[in-house]
Amino acid sequence: MASQIWPGAGVPGTLADLRIYSDGSVEVECGTQDIGTGTRTHIAVVAADTLGLEPQDISVKIGNSDYPWAPISGGSLTTPSVGPAVRDAALKAAEYLKGLASKKLNTPPADILLENKKLVLKTDPSKAIEIREVVRGLPRPMVFHGERSEHPSTFAFQTFGAHFAEVEVDTETGKIKVKKVVAAHDVGRVINRQTAESQVLGGIIQGLSAGLFEEKLMDPETGTMVNPNLHDYKIATALDIPEIIPIFADVVDDRLNNLGTKGLGEPPRIPSSAAIANAVYNAIGVHVREIPMTPAKVLAALKRKEAKP
Repeated sequence: MASQIWPGAGVPGTLADLRIYSDGSVEVECGTQDIGTGTRTHIAVVAADTLGLEPQDISVKIGNSDYPWAPISGGSLTTPSVGPAVRDAALKAAEYLKGLASKKLNTPPADILLENKKLVLKTDPSKAIEIREVVRGLPRPMVFHGERSEHPSTFAFQTFGAHFAEVEVDTETGKIKVKKVVAAHDVGRVINRQTAESQVLGGIIQGLSAGLFEEKLMDPETGTMVNPNLHDYKIATALDIPEIIPIFADVVDDRLNNLGTKGLGEPPRIPSSAAIANAVYNAIGVHVREIPMTPAKVLAALKRKEAKP
């Protein structure tokens, strides 16, 4: 087992704009970018969930510095920065829609819910009006500005995780086979389960690859790397990947932001190599003190163990 702690609290001041058009379509703009971690997805999910729509109903526009400001994508910052800004804009849009619907339903805005692409009376769900009917005839697109709030000054915000690895070690060849990894993480509210699980899988695979295979060989005379290619620089392949089980605490951190979410970029990578290394120690009774834990290093560690009186 190995554990991790990482900030991932997000960047206050992140901005996002949400537009509602007269045909009922919704568009979100933010100057963030998607580097493969599902930023487009979580923006659509947050906006859709707030407005009673489906993610595919939201047009997401990112990756342009002309859009509202957002920080870099790194350091587990993106979701807890961008998500709350989108949520803020969507909450303002929701209040606007409720105000329009209250006149048509003859009820206070506070008595209206947004669900299933409709504005519904809380006390009588049979009384409802579709969102597109409410906004039909708007003279122009309505724009709602969202901003990520400041961090509360009296708290520190961290993410937490623990990985558990099961391995087999062949003491004759020194080869390590990872059989199973269970990864438990607390990153506040999980915005999208599928992309969150993918992030955990990626971090574990990176950690396994670094822990068992990836070795940079340097020429001591010139200081240059002598294996800068995928033939000589070994990485994990599909046959090396074990059963991986992600687990999320999914506890909303309502002090941090309006979504109660934290970052999940680095956390799955932090304890993965160490958990495997600790499992190897548990299997053979001696630590392999550096990675990658190649067969030669495992055999050398076993020899040290045998040499002890």
